[in-house]
Amino acid sequence: MPAYENLSTDKLRKKLAEQENLLEEVTEERDIVVGQRNIHLPGSTLGKYQAELDQIQQKINTLKELIKKQENSET
Repeated sequence: MPAYENLSTDKLRKKLAEQENLLEEVTEERDIVVGQRNIHLPGSTLGKYQAELDQIQQKINTLKELIKKQENSET
């Protein structure tokens, strides 16, 4: 996990937006691939897809927590 603790609130918000966009793009891509009826994907591939989505979501959650902490410390 990248060291987000040293970033400013503005940079954290930018990273958050990037990760949220990435999550949306990857989710759409996976939905297209998984939704194709003419191909079979092994369970391990589906597991890798889910692990990637989980990792992105974890980064999003971390960034949101750090932003919240920084905003609380500024008040």
